[in-house]
Amino acid sequence: MTRTLPPEGLAGATAAPSPQRRDDGAAEVPRPSSPVRRWGAPLVVLAGLVAWAVSLTQVDTSVRSDYGLLGMVGPLFFVGLALICAGFVLELAAGRRPLVLAAGVLGLVLVLDASVPLLFPMPEYAWTYKHIGVVEYFVQGHGVTDPRDIYQQWPALFTAVAALADLTGISTLALATWAPVFFSLLACLPIYAIARHWSTDRRVAYLTVFLFHAGLWVGTSYLSPQAFAFQLSLGALLVVVAWLRRTPTRWQRGPALLRRLKAWSTRGAEEVPQTSSRTRATALAGLYLVVFAITISHQLSPFILVAGLFLATVLGLVRPRWAVLGCIAIVAGYLAPRLEFINSAYGLLDSLKFWDNAGGVVTATQGTAGQVFTSQVSSLLALAVWLLGAVAVVASWRRMGRVLLPAALAFAPFLILVGQSYGGEAIYRVYLFSLPFTAFLIAQAVLRIRWQRVVLPALAVFLVAASLASIQGLHGTLAWTTFPRNEVQTAQWLYDHGEKGRMIVVGAQNAPGRLDGDYNSFGVPSSGGDPDLIGYAGLGGRMLDEANLAAVDDFMATQGERPYLMISTGMIQYAEYYGMLPNGSLQALERTLTDAPGWTTVHRTADAVVFQYVGTGQ
Repeated sequence: MTRTLPPEGLAGATAAPSPQRRDDGAAEVPRPSSPVRRWGAPLVVLAGLVAWAVSLTQVDTSVRSDYGLLGMVGPLFFVGLALICAGFVLELAAGRRPLVLAAGVLGLVLVLDASVPLLFPMPEYAWTYKHIGVVEYFVQGHGVTDPRDIYQQWPALFTAVAALADLTGISTLALATWAPVFFSLLACLPIYAIARHWSTDRRVAYLTVFLFHAGLWVGTSYLSPQAFAFQLSLGALLVVVAWLRRTPTRWQRGPALLRRLKAWSTRGAEEVPQTSSRTRATALAGLYLVVFAITISHQLSPFILVAGLFLATVLGLVRPRWAVLGCIAIVAGYLAPRLEFINSAYGLLDSLKFWDNAGGVVTATQGTAGQVFTSQVSSLLALAVWLLGAVAVVASWRRMGRVLLPAALAFAPFLILVGQSYGGEAIYRVYLFSLPFTAFLIAQAVLRIRWQRVVLPALAVFLVAASLASIQGLHGTLAWTTFPRNEVQTAQWLYDHGEKGRMIVVGAQNAPGRLDGDYNSFGVPSSGGDPDLIGYAGLGGRMLDEANLAAVDDFMATQGERPYLMISTGMIQYAEYYGMLPNGSLQALERTLTDAPGWTTVHRTADAVVFQYVGTGQ
């Protein structure tokens, strides 16, 4: 992307500025400065941040809501979010100052990702704790020793966080608590840079970043390999966009229909600045290095990245064309010796039914009204974002070349749904990798519309609605995704004081387990979570009272000698939220086991209890 200094810049301060031009060619007339224009947007954003901060001081965290965070906060929270969105849009229309626009983005990230850490001191999501244990394993100085452990076979994130914890002295729990804020802020940089390479209007770049966060309802910014790999993937795509792009050209050979289609797809494409062969070679080496880092970080992410690069190459948008072959070789080379293991854990090409793979796990259960509402809101937001992205592409049909690459990267992730469901979660990864480029398509289309006085107020309303939907998707499950401190301490107590070699069974798959580096000493399956009474034992839907005690005993007898059973508040709320057990089932089991033969209580707090099954014959 090239920029030239206007002649007025050489003539001195007395020269009148010439009108700038937007991407659509329309002249932008400089607007007169006034106190309202100068201070209006910054004060609105600041007022929004203050309202949000004050609203958090009024939240009673001891009272959980079936609707998550939005059911716990007061009106000031909604006012604060609305003001941040309004201030950002106001700056888009009036000042266009980078610092104010960046402040709007920062404010949105804080509302989305800092609200929960400020309210709850422990990390959100049970699956975060599994990753904490692996980090602790490397903090203790261990190496990659277990070929059955899927986390050790893809160790990049865990070793990096272990090094950071050792270097800074910050606990892994603290790093995990604030990881969503860190990853969300970090993603702003490459997304902004990519958008700036595609548009000379910085407003498009800032709106792209804002839309990305406003639409990011998928909880993928927590301490996880996928969050780490996503950041690296953005970096890899930035390398491609900055140095390995080529201007699409028409085909001179082939069937006439394909040549006409190619000519239409390249219409309006802007000339890509030439790069030297040395620059391309350096960029290619950097791309391969980042792809390797992604490959050793996460199982699915490199395939999504390669899908985007492959489609862009087929469309003639990447040079050299064989660059994607090197990426494929890296991914395949690392996967080959682990193919049998990963196939047994997840199943490669486990389903060739596209629509089944796109179904996800959110729609697989019917629980409380809050669960159904959260599922519907999240699905509607995803569909709305994809639909608007598709409309933006159609709106550019006369100049398709200008959006061809972002459109390819936006919709290429769907290719993985042809043969993989990733345990029902592939669709969420598709949405994540698609969102930055869908956001760009929407942003550039919105800011090219001439009726800005109508469009921008509508944009502000949409940003507020999308942000609220994202908060519902991210934190609508807050009743069971956050854990009281003593529940986490109970799990830690079990690792510190429990008998080594004993299996840990949980009432439901929502426990802060595997949070210690010694997790494999308790017979926990290396590539999975702790066995539970609902899925593993097949006791879902039952009232686990005295009448079903024999079924619980029979399952525990299959879990080795003297296994532990942990029941906690988080498990109870999780099972009830998704309708996996009748209300009161795990509470009834806890009361039953307190005096049941063959059971002993080894540890109890207000929010968790640990039993040990010694067998009915003892």
